[in-house]
Amino acid sequence: MVPVALLVALRLGWLSWLVADGGPVRKTLEALSWIAALVAVGFSVFELRRQRPEPVVSRSVYVGRALHLDGDRLPRVADVSLLALRVKRAVGTSDGQALPRYVPRDRDEDLEWAIAGGGLVLLHGRAAAGKSRAAAEAVRRLRPDHELLVPVDGPALRRIVESGQQLSDTVVWLDDLERFLVPGGLDVGLLQQLAPPGSPVCVVATIRDNELAAFRTTEGAINQAGTDLITAIPPSHLIVIKQHLTEAEQERARVAQASDPRVGRALAAPEGFAEYLAAGTSMLERWSIGDNPLFHVGQALISAAVDCRRAGYADAVPGATLAELHRPYLPAPWCDRPDLPPVAEGLAWAARPVLGASSCLQPRTGGTYLVSDYLVDLAQEGTSPLAGAPIPDGTWEVLFRLCSDQSVVALGFGAYRADRFEVAEKCFRRACEAGDGSALGLVAIAIGKLGRLAEVRKIFEDAARSGDRATMLRAALSLSFNDWFDDMLDLGRRNAEAGNRYAFLSLANCLVNSRRWDDLQQLALYTIDHNLPDMVSAVMASITKHIDEDRLVQLACHAVDSHNEDVIISTLVNVNPDSALTSRLLQHAMRSGNTSDEAAILAWLAHDKRFGEIAEFTKTALLADEEDMVLTAIVPLAKQEGMSELMTLAREAIDSDDVDSLQGFAVGIKSEGRRDRLEELLQYSEEVASVGSREFLNMIIALDNASSGNEEPGEQP
Repeated sequence: MVPVALLVALRLGWLSWLVADGGPVRKTLEALSWIAALVAVGFSVFELRRQRPEPVVSRSVYVGRALHLDGDRLPRVADVSLLALRVKRAVGTSDGQALPRYVPRDRDEDLEWAIAGGGLVLLHGRAAAGKSRAAAEAVRRLRPDHELLVPVDGPALRRIVESGQQLSDTVVWLDDLERFLVPGGLDVGLLQQLAPPGSPVCVVATIRDNELAAFRTTEGAINQAGTDLITAIPPSHLIVIKQHLTEAEQERARVAQASDPRVGRALAAPEGFAEYLAAGTSMLERWSIGDNPLFHVGQALISAAVDCRRAGYADAVPGATLAELHRPYLPAPWCDRPDLPPVAEGLAWAARPVLGASSCLQPRTGGTYLVSDYLVDLAQEGTSPLAGAPIPDGTWEVLFRLCSDQSVVALGFGAYRADRFEVAEKCFRRACEAGDGSALGLVAIAIGKLGRLAEVRKIFEDAARSGDRATMLRAALSLSFNDWFDDMLDLGRRNAEAGNRYAFLSLANCLVNSRRWDDLQQLALYTIDHNLPDMVSAVMASITKHIDEDRLVQLACHAVDSHNEDVIISTLVNVNPDSALTSRLLQHAMRSGNTSDEAAILAWLAHDKRFGEIAEFTKTALLADEEDMVLTAIVPLAKQEGMSELMTLAREAIDSDDVDSLQGFAVGIKSEGRRDRLEELLQYSEEVASVGSREFLNMIIALDNASSGNEEPGEQP
């Protein structure tokens, strides 16, 4: 403290009479001031480290990208309310009542096991079935003290994961999973980074059945990353939450109704337990029933918001945008009425809680509104005031302007699913021009539906030359969606000859998806005839699980007839024939009289350690007096792992005193330097008194001794 006090005194001029320029006192004090400064800095750094072990910057990646933060830190699961996790408000909660007591669901135990196993756990069902509540209650039971990551959107989640921030003992919460399955968002690769096997990170997500179904259709592959991720979820991690309670669930609800009459009313509701508690039917009535100016404006605003979600715009919509969109949704007699209330009043009416629960339009920050997904489900099913009407042109235009260059792809997905392919093309081209390299393939899918397949082919060819795999695959899908199979075959042949394996494989896989077995067989025959083993392997890998045995035999025999060892082995590796089919192929090769074909098959059998089948073929060749075939078969048997089979054949020859056959077997054994095996056979021949075999084996051992310079030759014949 003394150096610091002296420094202060100097600054205030109290000791100026001691510190004349150049004086020894001043020099001493200046030196002390430097020491004091260094000590003060050191103590400050130590104190900061003691008070906060982790620097602020280590957590800054969450700010602006994750919700419900505790400063710049992730909160604990137990510290985030159910409503904050987007659990729907129940009847009466807007009036100050708590959420009803949770009624355990039959799938809770399966859900707990799935969460305990880690990875991605997905709850699905209708809107307002209780998915979010079941998921939130489960993570609260199992992981209350774990950190909770609720990303703002898919790209935000990617930024967090790719920042290198280590997540440990963390629950990642993805309510409405489809919002995160966007370009630059969650995909299989990112999930593997986020929650690899054995990781303490668990991802819990929900999705409505209508959205899930969109990823499971053939053309759902337009969002290939999302489709791949959904497909990769194991069945044990797909938890369905049903609309109506089972008998066991109803019994548990009856216990809960004693303390909360809302539970009893929900039990009796025909629409479903959770649907009643979320005021689903009452929200539909709010949207559907009325005949005054305020009702019609409010209804039009709700309808506009529903169509925004149907169109693929998942974010909350600004009130000003709804005001711009709502007029086409007004009934014709009301469009020009002068007594319509202001839009602000209509928004307030639509945002008013129904039965003290949720509202049709849920207010969000910045004057935005998110429509209830329950109403979106009804609209998608055609049981709403929209009655299945198409989304107006003006809505697409306004949303196109509202979207960012990143979010416009999701709008394109919505347009594609609504059969508005020209809007989808416009969205995808904008994303492409903004630098999204994957969007060109989406353009190919959209324009394919518009009949511009020559352009699709050109996109495929350009992508094949540049090595753009994602675009190649989507362009191939577009051709297959629109039955351009002749062009696909032509492209397949061209890329096979050019050695472009991925382009060829993209086309082959699309033909598999379209179940075009004849076309695939043509491609396979083409690659065999043109001696293209890499392409043979590619096409065989695509089709062997899907075509019948007769086709497989035909292709395999055709490969044998090519007399190309690489083609034959590529075919066998992918066909993986059983012993019966292998025997047929060897017989086919034997009839052709080309030992190189047989050698290729035998080499593959040896590589697959199927020495018993080689031994059986050797016997067949012996019976047929095919000496060259026998010698060819002996070569792989003489190797270390096939030696036992060869010894068995040699003993059988000794038993029958078949010296001619024994000669071939013994030569094969000798070629591998196995003198011990020859002596073992000699001893066996003496035991069974096979004179001819004994004499031959004595001779070959003597010759071996002579060639090796052994001074003690064996018995002379």
